[in-house]
Amino acid sequence: MKKTITTLSAALLALCSQAQNSKEIILQGDISGDLKGHHKIYLYSRTYKDSAAIVNGHYSFRIPFSEPVFLMLLPEYVQAERQMYVPFGILMDKPVTYTVTSDISKGMNASVVKGSEATELLRAYEQDKSTAWKKISTGLQQAFGKPWLQENDPQYEAFEKKQHELQQQHLLPILEKLVKEHPNSYASVYSLSDARQIASVEQQERLYAALSKEMKTTTPAKEFHQFTEGIRNSAIGRQVKDFSLPGPDGKVIAFSSLKGKYVLIDFWASWCAPCRKSFPHMREVYQQYKDQDFIIYSISIDKSKADWLKAVAEENNPWLQSLDNINIAGGGFAVTGVPTTYLISPEGKILMKEIGFDDTGNGNIEKKLAAIFGAAVKKPEPEKIKNENGTTKAIPMMPMQ
Repeated sequence: MKKTITTLSAALLALCSQAQNSKEIILQGDISGDLKGHHKIYLYSRTYKDSAAIVNGHYSFRIPFSEPVFLMLLPEYVQAERQMYVPFGILMDKPVTYTVTSDISKGMNASVVKGSEATELLRAYEQDKSTAWKKISTGLQQAFGKPWLQENDPQYEAFEKKQHELQQQHLLPILEKLVKEHPNSYASVYSLSDARQIASVEQQERLYAALSKEMKTTTPAKEFHQFTEGIRNSAIGRQVKDFSLPGPDGKVIAFSSLKGKYVLIDFWASWCAPCRKSFPHMREVYQQYKDQDFIIYSISIDKSKADWLKAVAEENNPWLQSLDNINIAGGGFAVTGVPTTYLISPEGKILMKEIGFDDTGNGNIEKKLAAIFGAAVKKPEPEKIKNENGTTKAIPMMPMQ
């Protein structure tokens, strides 16, 4: 099954560690129960990592504040005891003191969080969502005999349709109520990301319109509005609007300069394991078609330029690379998860979209390329080598120089 990593709002994941502002967030926690000697807790996002000691059931963090953040808490106990991990995060939108009261035996998601109004509103919203998801799972169970189906299941298309109907019925009203009743809360802005998956374009527009003037100026609200426009921009058959992004050397790449070739746009990120796992086969695709008016253009949604450059150097892929510093992924293509690929015609029109990348060679875009160029990708025989333990592994495809 193809795997994707759903993307999240950058403004709520990024934390500036070199903030010029002297303001700070204080996060204090009390955790009860037998930790079995695992007295450490981690605080993290994709771009931020910290840890603290739990002393007599208490821990604390001091975090420089530059903008609202959403950070995850993970007790060492959960990892050490191999408990099922359910992500638990806290929205911190102001430089004030936040408190978390937890019982390790009940799980972190049963914690009581206090702080700003937005923090508490979001916790209540998340609890309402949890109740809604139970109803959705029950509905899917009744319709299909199980709450989840694999993509290769013959009923998967009907399953997806039913799931969307149930999300519209149970999840969307909760979000609409939050935004309507609290249009000036950061909790509403943060929660708009849920609408990307479950709401129509018209419903998304109404949600954005319901925000206060102040909240509309926030980065996540702007990105959400751009995403709604991106849904229209990325429709099959639409002409791609020209855009320009920087390459690793700092030189600007204009999309219009690629006209006349079939372009496979690959949205990815350095932290996306499925993205990087797809590159060996993507290099095979590139090798097969690179001399036939075909190019690959990888666009990273990384927020850290350093992380992006490091991954680019590690992968050493032989095609165009850019960093998305103007939210083309959202405003131009409405990307909801990575990897996501688009096939663009020589005239600049969108031919196909594929969420995930099928490294078996059976993806729809790859089949389309085989039809266009008259040949499928040839799978090379992997060379075998021995590692230090004497076991056999395959050497990955080396990139073109």
